[in-house]
Amino acid sequence: MSAPDRTRGKLSLNGPWQIVFDKDDNGLARGWTSGQWPGAKAESVPVPAPWDVTHPAARGIGFYRRTFRLPNDWAGKSLLLHFAGASYRTEAWVNGQFAGSHEGAYTPFYFDVTALVRAGGEQELIVRVAGLSRDRPVDGQILVQAPASKQSWYYEYSGLWGEVSLETRPVVAIEMVQIEPDLRGESASVQVGLMNRCGAAQPVELQLRVTCPDGATALEQSERLVAPPGLARFAYRLPLPRPRPWHPDTPNLYHLETIVAPTNGEADEHITAFGMRDFSVHNGQFLLNGSPIYLQGVLLQPNYPVTLVAPPDREMMERELKLVKEAGFNLLRAHIRPAPPGYLDLADKLGLLVYAETSLAWIRHSSRLLDHGRREVQALIERDFNHPSVVFWGILNENRFAAAEVAEPLLRLARGLDPTRVVVDNSGGTMAVDQDYGWIDRASVIPNRETARERIIDLHLYLGDTLPGPLYEWLRGLGTGGASTVLAEQDFSAQALLPEFDRELRSYTGQIFVSELGCGGMADLDETLAGFGERTGVRDAEELRAFRDSLKDGFAARQLDRLFGDLHHLALAAQAQHAAGNTNQIEAVLANPRISGYCITQLNDVSWEFHAGLLDLWRNPKPAYFASQRLNRPQVLILHSAAPVATTGAALHLRLTQVNRAPLAGQASIELSLVGPAGQTTKLERRQSAVMAGIQELGEVVTEPVSVAGQYAVRARLMAGHEMLDETQQSILVLAPADELDGQVTRQTWLGEQPAWLAQQTGRPAASDHADALLMVPRPGSLRETEWDTLLERVQAGRTAILGALHKRDTVALGSLTRHGRPVEVHLGIGNWMGCYHWAPVSELFAGLPAGGLAGPAYVDVLPWYVLTELGGQVLAGSFRNSMTRVEAPRALWYGDVEVVPHGAGEIIFCQYRIFEQAGAHPLAARLTSNLMRLGARRQPGRAGVKKEAISHA
Repeated sequence: MSAPDRTRGKLSLNGPWQIVFDKDDNGLARGWTSGQWPGAKAESVPVPAPWDVTHPAARGIGFYRRTFRLPNDWAGKSLLLHFAGASYRTEAWVNGQFAGSHEGAYTPFYFDVTALVRAGGEQELIVRVAGLSRDRPVDGQILVQAPASKQSWYYEYSGLWGEVSLETRPVVAIEMVQIEPDLRGESASVQVGLMNRCGAAQPVELQLRVTCPDGATALEQSERLVAPPGLARFAYRLPLPRPRPWHPDTPNLYHLETIVAPTNGEADEHITAFGMRDFSVHNGQFLLNGSPIYLQGVLLQPNYPVTLVAPPDREMMERELKLVKEAGFNLLRAHIRPAPPGYLDLADKLGLLVYAETSLAWIRHSSRLLDHGRREVQALIERDFNHPSVVFWGILNENRFAAAEVAEPLLRLARGLDPTRVVVDNSGGTMAVDQDYGWIDRASVIPNRETARERIIDLHLYLGDTLPGPLYEWLRGLGTGGASTVLAEQDFSAQALLPEFDRELRSYTGQIFVSELGCGGMADLDETLAGFGERTGVRDAEELRAFRDSLKDGFAARQLDRLFGDLHHLALAAQAQHAAGNTNQIEAVLANPRISGYCITQLNDVSWEFHAGLLDLWRNPKPAYFASQRLNRPQVLILHSAAPVATTGAALHLRLTQVNRAPLAGQASIELSLVGPAGQTTKLERRQSAVMAGIQELGEVVTEPVSVAGQYAVRARLMAGHEMLDETQQSILVLAPADELDGQVTRQTWLGEQPAWLAQQTGRPAASDHADALLMVPRPGSLRETEWDTLLERVQAGRTAILGALHKRDTVALGSLTRHGRPVEVHLGIGNWMGCYHWAPVSELFAGLPAGGLAGPAYVDVLPWYVLTELGGQVLAGSFRNSMTRVEAPRALWYGDVEVVPHGAGEIIFCQYRIFEQAGAHPLAARLTSNLMRLGARRQPGRAGVKKEAISHA
């Protein structure tokens, strides 16, 4: 944080400017910068703001113009034209003369215009800005090859989004001050850059004064020196005995006042805040001021409502950062671009560690890749060098191709510019995994004051919503010796890469950093849109309105008001799942001794990602925010059941874990109780709490056998006297056995491969194929093409077939359905940092099961991995998400999880729930299988009460 002294004059050029868009890129040739301004075409736009705020459809090149007068006492002074931010390529002319150019979207720059202004009278300033476009190159620059953060994901934005001003400088001025704290050495190294704009050397006095956090003077010194023409740097080492460390709990800020006073002429002054702190990493363990620190982070997505690139007002920026601090996070990842102006000043004061990143992110190869990288790394580090909050420099993100090409020279550049911070080459570079993508590579860091790269396991894990038991245990035990085959078993796409990942883990002895994880819960789009007020024409409002209207239409067409009442309550249900899903994943991470920190994706909703935020677009907390607040406490209890569903007559078994980030000051106890289906509470036991810091396994919690079916919850409270330090609970659904399943399976005709439990129960061949028997195909991928032809011909003639879950690899099945006039589109169904929401109505299909809303954690083992685009039949259970690319229109996408589709005189019941494989052992799968077969049997030709008409949801 630096503040110029009042000896520097400043003239704000904010306010209304003229703009003319240069669609054909001929403004320069037509002399727009040299007296031929096309005033008849000009419109008024505000500065600072991207031009998208008033012209959301404008792309390409825009010429800005405004006039101004200099203050009378500025004659003869050096003048700098400052831009706080412009996207993307900027050129400026003052009074028809070229002032300079700059490339980049997020860091400030200036031009010396001293020689270009006229004495007295009106001055003309024209600025040409070449933005970025998804549709075409602009000034030869292709969007995906530019260091442009997430403009390719969310919105392109162009123009003068930051403040513009003129500033006077003395003849000898302070150009830069860099402060490098040395906590152990009880000193600070300081570099002062002096710019002498005179043609001759100038004798000056340089004064340095350090003020302590409490305002007392820690040091004063001065010396006389000679400033040569141009830029000269002077280095000092300032002793600071017994320094007060900067720490998230005690963000002590020192201030260095630097004054340069020429013998003849104006003095110049800067005041720079800094903190005495030391941050490093060794063997994957992060260290702050010499002590291990567990990183509990959240990822800031780089967009804001209306103004897109920067907070619309300071109040939003302050609220956002205070919410991060109040939730107990100690790390903010300023993702894929430099933080907005003023952001790091607040982080310094609040005590938030910051992971600062360049805007290179997913940049693709071009001949200018290294040039872009060097420029962006240098601009970021030089701007933010003095902020004690910044402890990481991040170069790339999930970009193994660019990392292989430019990571080494960019790491060397970063280390040369700043010897003190941890530098990360490629976040998520070890492994990133989602249902539809995955890769294995190697990530590395350079520790504080070292030059050699050090290996680190840096992971991005997007595992859906609440984790199935095996996936939870994999995450909880990640790095402790278990194989990662569970990812293949849970059908993640990184299957071929898992052996290599496990080899990486076996050869790595350090700690693991999960730098991205989390799931999503959609925002209330009516409330979000209301925040725009009358600003309905801005780009993000228009997009979110399209999402909302599409969702509303689909909601009405499917009569989902019968389940949720309205969209508001649907959003609340989705957000409750978001909170539960994030809790489930973070608890697994907290209980894993090999993990040294995590970062949740993400702090805020943005664009089509109106699901993943702990805060909505306007920075209002969602339930997942409060769930994180609990998990960031010094003491956290974790209750976990291996299975979310149990059978009556059995006891409930759970694991109890206590995570202490700090030791307890005194004695505490854990109170355990059981909450029954009617809300009745039964005390189970009281246990002694763990006191020492660390992860403490406190054994198993076992209830008495449960005889009544229903939803139960085991609750744990950590009590220190009458103060409750933490409270958690784990829900378990108890079901009566589906005994009727045994009799039903022998009355059906089972085709193709059978699940093991079914083969054992019914033997082979299956029951005789009588005319009204259901045709059951539990594994559609096991049928040959000729078998599909026979099956579909029988359905065409009037039979009913139930198909088990189709997979994208079932090419024979999908091809056969297409040939018979039933093309099927298979889509991903578990979600990631976004939501895919499965709705389950109160109906015959879900008789005896939780229904009437979203299918919650009890369904985690059977929910579809893949869903089908609705086929125009009767959707008995469905799901939805929203479009997620700029290729698609913004809309809600609706799927059938269980759908009855007419085919000739018969029907096909498509069931994407994964129930047939598990019906022999999983009580919910057994009940759902039984209900589905009963429903299918009733729909056979000639059966009473058969409802043959289809309900179409176009």
